[in-house]
Amino acid sequence: MSKKIVYLMRGLPSCGKSYRARELAGDHGIICETDQYFYTEVGDNPKAYNYDDSLLTVARDWNLTNFRNAVEQQHPIVVVDRGNGLNAETYDYIKIARDLQYDVQFAEPTSAWWKELRVLLKYRSYVSGELFDLWADTLAQKNRETHRAKSSTIRRWMASWKYDLTVDDVCDAADQGDL
Repeated sequence: MSKKIVYLMRGLPSCGKSYRARELAGDHGIICETDQYFYTEVGDNPKAYNYDDSLLTVARDWNLTNFRNAVEQQHPIVVVDRGNGLNAETYDYIKIARDLQYDVQFAEPTSAWWKELRVLLKYRSYVSGELFDLWADTLAQKNRETHRAKSSTIRRWMASWKYDLTVDDVCDAADQGDL
């Protein structure tokens, strides 16, 4: 029996999560991406990103359903392309995957700009807030046509980033009622 694996992508918008997700999925994996909802389920043009903030909860539920279907069908590689972190949504993906005997791992982009930003996030207590503001502005600019994440939102995510987060950390937090 071959090994089944779920990769939960981590990272900020426009840092290369989707590119890395495609690498990890290869030719035979499945990618479950919340953003895909705004291409295929909203609007008339499946090539246009039709984001609507009021539909975000629906899009997240849609993605979780797609994920559940993929692992129930026993696809050997399933990649969840969203900014997974220490939250209840991430735990839902982990629980479903583990219940179906998948190995679950976090994966991050491999882009040069993500590697640089990741180091800054690790040592953020030693780095000026102005540098993080600059990064947040840059990432917001880069994703203006797709994700449309605001600079202030990205900055908030940066402030709460847990550098060394593990799958077990998320499960422990859920067990303790901290999610």
